[in-house]
Amino acid sequence: MQLPERKVEPLPAPDRLDSWKEIAAYLNRSERTVRRWEATEELPVHRLQHDKRGSVYAYARELDAWRASRRVVEESADETPARRVHVGWLVGGSLALAAVVVAIVIGLRLQVAGAKVADRGTSNEEAWQAFERARFGDNAGRVQIETGIRYYQQAIQLDPQFARAWAGLATAHMALTWFGERPLADTMTEARRVAEQARRLDPSLGRPWSVLAWVSHYVDWDHKAAERQFRRGIELTPDASMLSWYGDFLTDMGRFDEARSMYKRAQAANPRWLEPPIFAANIFVFTGQPALAIVEQRRLLETEPNYGLGNYFLGLSYLASGDKPKGIELLRKSNEIIGSVPFSLGSLGFALASGGHREEAERLLQELHSRRAREYYPAFAIAQIELGLGDSAAALDWLERAVEERHTGFYLPHVDPVWNAIRSTPRFRSILSRMNLPQS
Repeated sequence: MQLPERKVEPLPAPDRLDSWKEIAAYLNRSERTVRRWEATEELPVHRLQHDKRGSVYAYARELDAWRASRRVVEESADETPARRVHVGWLVGGSLALAAVVVAIVIGLRLQVAGAKVADRGTSNEEAWQAFERARFGDNAGRVQIETGIRYYQQAIQLDPQFARAWAGLATAHMALTWFGERPLADTMTEARRVAEQARRLDPSLGRPWSVLAWVSHYVDWDHKAAERQFRRGIELTPDASMLSWYGDFLTDMGRFDEARSMYKRAQAANPRWLEPPIFAANIFVFTGQPALAIVEQRRLLETEPNYGLGNYFLGLSYLASGDKPKGIELLRKSNEIIGSVPFSLGSLGFALASGGHREEAERLLQELHSRRAREYYPAFAIAQIELGLGDSAAALDWLERAVEERHTGFYLPHVDPVWNAIRSTPRFRSILSRMNLPQS
């Protein structure tokens, strides 16, 4: 088996990290998450006593020790009483009995170690640590995903047979489609290649099937094949991610009742994950009931007020309800949290243009045109702002370029209400036909 030709340099491990941002990047989590860990999980963070602004710093070695201690606690909690062999059993016993007990202890420890390797998918401790650092949280942005890619690549270099690392790398490449600025053809092509390798190494993993389903859905526009692959992924790994991703696909296809059912299953599998119920609430917007979406999304955000995608979709719900100032306020906030990625900028520009901030929208549009002139930038974001400014012809021109690029936004045009103003035009209907999407 051949590894990727690109040489991956190890990530630097500075001894001292001098901000929440650096601490979050080192742990590959959001700043919100590491702040919560300091408050609830005793994350070792120090403060400069003389600084009234509360500047923080941390030592990498202490963070590594904290992370290792959390693994020890989790593994100890998983041990059954039969595995906890007390030294007192050996006292006063015969040598023969002692030998038997020692053999049992050694055997049980070997079983635990073997089970741990089987569960982890690698016996290489350094590869496992890199894998642990790679896994970005539910509220990840571009920085966490790009950092995750580098750590997954390190894990694979350390253990080329580590199928879970290959599967994670495939997911990260796929996520860059929405949270980066690389052409979808590049991100999804790489995701397909890596997912196929993960599937070859471990056919029992469900995640590679779901990544391949997204490739079929977005790149090949073969939605029937995508559905088969999603179902196969859930059959192998019926976890919350697999179920929620299938719900996203069903939403894209306008099969809203089935999507709600899948999101409900995903929420039951992971009640603390906000994405499935937030996305289920989006369906109210798609069916012309934004007020219901607002009620549900506001309720969900009470527990995580800085959840980026939650604020983003709540902003779109307000926009759809006619409350443009509130929609713009939330889209500004979410754009800052998420990291000014194409879908958040496109939506913000559309909202600004349609909400009376025309000059600001035109400046943003010019900025995106300039970026596209220098390097690749997704066409769909430009199309959305042009539509908000009222230029339907330019919006359709750019949307057709977006179709060529295989990247038309967070949701496909078939259901995304941003395109409502041009939905009945022959050119828009032709776009849906090219993408093998229903016309209704």
